[in-house]
Amino acid sequence: AEYGEFQTYQHYFIQINLSSPLHLTTMADVELKKAFTELKTKTTETATRIRAVDSQIEQCKNKGKHAELTYAEIRSAPSETKLYESVGRMFVLETQDTILEQLKDRATKSREQIQKLEEQKVYLSKNLKESENALRELVE
Repeated sequence: AEYGEFQTYQHYFIQINLSSPLHLTTMADVELKKAFTELKTKTTETATRIRAVDSQIEQCKNKGKHAELTYAEIRSAPSETKLYESVGRMFVLETQDTILEQLKDRATKSREQIQKLEEQKVYLSKNLKESENALRELVE
């Protein structure tokens, strides 16, 4: 009987110990550290994605500029000039109108892609600011 009472007492002691302010502080520290780590990871990932989007925007701008410059050059060429389009490892004779239309399409698609990427960048920037603010609040 004494042994059973001791176990009950020991069990009760453990319950009290788990609810002590010291244990709650330790639990809060663990939760705080976990939340900090998650927010820091999210912030880092978002910043990396923003840099990737910036890189994609630059590539699209370069492609669009290349298409526009090529369009201007071909447009100024005489209409009887033979124009060839690269298809894989060969070149195909195309009309000036066909090539001009393809270049117009490339420039338009580049502008549309840049617009989508800019919208994505705005969204990611908002997420980054929210994460940074949450980190500041967590640290304070």
